Amino acid sequence: MEEVKKAASRRRAMLLALPNVVGVGVGYKQTGGERTSKPAVVVMVKKKVSKDELAPQHVVPEKVEGVPTDVIEVGDLKPLAREQAPVGTPLVTPVDPRLRTSRLRPAPPGVSIGHYQVSAGTFGAIVYDPTGHPYILSNNHVLANSTSGRDRRAKRGDPVLQPGVADGGQSGDVIGVLDRYVPIRPLRTNLVDAALAKPRSATVIKDEVLGLGRVGGVAKPRLGLAVRKSGRTTGVTAGFVEILEATVRINYGGDTPVSFGDQIILSPMSAPGDSGSLVVDERNRAVGLLFAGSDRSTVCSPIENVLAALKVGFAGRAKSPASVPKPRRAVTR
Repeated sequence: MEEVKKAASRRRAMLLALPNVVGVGVGYKQTGGERTSKPAVVVMVKKKVSKDELAPQHVVPEKVEGVPTDVIEVGDLKPLAREQAPVGTPLVTPVDPRLRTSRLRPAPPGVSIGHYQVSAGTFGAIVYDPTGHPYILSNNHVLANSTSGRDRRAKRGDPVLQPGVADGGQSGDVIGVLDRYVPIRPLRTNLVDAALAKPRSATVIKDEVLGLGRVGGVAKPRLGLAVRKSGRTTGVTAGFVEILEATVRINYGGDTPVSFGDQIILSPMSAPGDSGSLVVDERNRAVGLLFAGSDRSTVCSPIENVLAALKVGFAGRAKSPASVPKPRRAVTR
């Protein structure tokens, strides 16, 4: 797999420059829709087209540096804090789906939340700073209105509603305020779409993910890993890690897609409104923070990158920034 990773890294820019390509990562080659045991450089496209419809220079090569490639269709990858019909296959759970869009106090992760100018996303988890203070974890585009930090789309202290505006949230539903976020920079390769809200008090939140339970630490992603999430729109759904170390282009609605590096691509298990969901393994260990996708794929950032960027951790103990990758520093202004 190391040779595959090296080939993907060296040829990423060339592959991303091809028309229709929206991502490049590493995974196992698929044949007839079934995963094989053969490692490959995976090239993600909006829509598959036959070679006959492409100019020769626009065709994805069958191999790069001697490593096989695999082309998969992922659709138009977008942030998932919008209204749309659910996709994926919800698991059978005892949770009433109406709870997820209701006003709850204390509110558990897995329910509707959002910046007062955002429709609705998902309250992902409760995390803690080094002093043990709890925070609400979700995406920048859920809690901070997709701000770059320079566009005045959001500022520290802005109201955060539970439920979100799309679910009837109003001024009386403020659960906390925006505390800090990692800027989303359109002209750079971002590592996470993440933000924190400071709850009005410790009593308005509950440290147990709806339908999943308590988070049991952190786990590194691996290809084929079985994962779950609890989200505002599709509830508890299950899937698998399909691609790692992916660079993807996400359509945030502007003229230019926003690039994200070192991402995890999951099988389809989310819909608009699920943004901010915590992705966990079968032992309830945090794996990633969901923020984008389509009806064919789900995108999440490795949780270690998220915790490092925001300088927080689980179970009242912050993850040491020195022991994990160091994404761009969060903004607190």
